[in-house]
Amino acid sequence: MRAQLSLPALGLAFLVLTSVAVLGVAVADTAAVSAERPALDRQATVALSDRLVSPDGPLAVRQNVLDASAVETLNRTTLHTTCGLRADVAAEVTLDGETLVATGDTDGGTSIERLVVVEQRRNRTLTPPFAGSNNVTLPRRTNRLDLAIRPSQNITISTARVGNRVVLHNESGLRGNFTVGVSRLETTRLSFESSARLSTGDVSLTYYPVESRKARLGVTVDG
Repeated sequence: MRAQLSLPALGLAFLVLTSVAVLGVAVADTAAVSAERPALDRQATVALSDRLVSPDGPLAVRQNVLDASAVETLNRTTLHTTCGLRADVAAEVTLDGETLVATGDTDGGTSIERLVVVEQRRNRTLTPPFAGSNNVTLPRRTNRLDLAIRPSQNITISTARVGNRVVLHNESGLRGNFTVGVSRLETTRLSFESSARLSTGDVSLTYYPVESRKARLGVTVDG
């Protein structure tokens, strides 16, 4: 009779033990997920920041050198389509503390900062006076040069050189608008061959010097 009475108690004890074991596994799984999440967030943060400063990414013209125009147009679509950010992940990108784009609440996420250079090109126009020669040296380096050649009557400009390289030539005369690629790594020096000494207004030059500044790119991801 005593053995029979102990069977329900044994079943109840087994049920309680099983419930405790299941609860323990659930707590352990939750703890594992909680411990793993910061590591995953950091991995995603590093990956996104790497993409943003990479030359083949949406912002950089060279490694860690960002184009100011691209920075100004950064948006959610770019993060998702070009950077591979998942739709269910919250992210924020800042520059010197100012938010460029945010896709959700990142208060619990992982953040990193990178030191970058932001470059901006602004056009400058120069009308050489050609005092004493048909040569001109640009005051700033550029990667492109637009020339408006409109010489005075009875003057023919046949050749334009950058350094020793002929970039434009026409025996019957150059007249109109031209674009010339030049090296951004060295100062541009131009010379013109003409039938007479050039004067102010015969040639106008538009160049695109780079203005750069250091900044801190911040990236936060909360997955």
